[in-house]
Amino acid sequence: MTNWNPKTNDWQFQQRCLKCGLKLFPYDSQMAEDWAEYAYHTCQKRNITPRQLMYERSPNIDKTHAQRPPKVIYY
Repeated sequence: MTNWNPKTNDWQFQQRCLKCGLKLFPYDSQMAEDWAEYAYHTCQKRNITPRQLMYERSPNIDKTHAQRPPKVIYY
């Protein structure tokens, strides 16, 4: 039996980081995961949200996604 609980605050915080990472890197999941890991540690050190860190990296991301939404690629 494991102590893994997906309802913990850490798990939810990790998911928020990954969501922002996927918004920054919609076509490269490895980069999104790497950025999410970086964001997790940086946000805890600086006491900011992943969204604030995402906007520091890419301030116009919402405008860019509105003009050119990511395309779904089927294989």
